[in-house]
Amino acid sequence: MEVDMDLASHQRILLGLMRATYQPGPGDAPYFRRVADSPDLQEARGNVLLWRIYVLERSCVLTVELLRQAGLLEEALQAFIRQENISPFREYQPLAFLGFLAGHEDPLVVSVSQFELALMKVREGDPCRYMVDWSYDPAPILQALAQRAPLPDRADPDLHRIEISGELPYLFEMKRLARDSANERSKFQTALTRGSRYKSTGATSQ
Repeated sequence: MEVDMDLASHQRILLGLMRATYQPGPGDAPYFRRVADSPDLQEARGNVLLWRIYVLERSCVLTVELLRQAGLLEEALQAFIRQENISPFREYQPLAFLGFLAGHEDPLVVSVSQFELALMKVREGDPCRYMVDWSYDPAPILQALAQRAPLPDRADPDLHRIEISGELPYLFEMKRLARDSANERSKFQTALTRGSRYKSTGATSQ
């Protein structure tokens, strides 16, 4: 027997099924269990993922390239889809995705994504001044990503800070830091992106 349900609850369950955050239970209508087991649902999820990639790879070039090289792109996107309410307007999706990556466990992903997010904001007229700390010289890393070339095989720890502001001639400026001047919350840890080749201080944006 089908269980009566208001429209809002019906829509919430279907959204949960699309995001893979809801699993029908014994109290749910058989309809939802049929949807959960349907190959059409898997196809719909795949289409959503492909659309997100299409939008983001044209707007978050550096971050998407880094995630792709590291084999982390699909994992990051699936987490984003599951955990975030995504705007239907494509111009807001890059900002939301880059903001979401501020909590990524790989510090190099954090550094690249927050640099790209800040740059995107100041290009749109944001008057704020942003700081992103790096554990390495960011220049060769950003150059490789911009050219869709492999990252350098190795890099020695070398603390840097990128300042991003609309008041700067090229919108951003790189500075090398003395180790004791880095963000006090930073701690060296292995970055997943390059395994033991890269160690990071856990760069943060301010």
